[in-house]
Amino acid sequence: MTPLHSDEKFKGKGKRVCRNCGNSRALIRKYRLLVCRRCFREMAESIGFRKYGG
Repeated sequence: MTPLHSDEKFKGKGKRVCRNCGNSRALIRKYRLLVCRRCFREMAESIGFRKYGG
């Protein structure tokens, strides 16, 4: 008997990718952003986040 979703190629971390660049490492998943940390630094202010500190 085969599992229900046996046709899925990737599972877990490999399935989630950055919406901007397609990278699967260092993803920010909070608030369902799904953006890697590099892209987040570039687009943070444009999506409503503020930079605090140095």
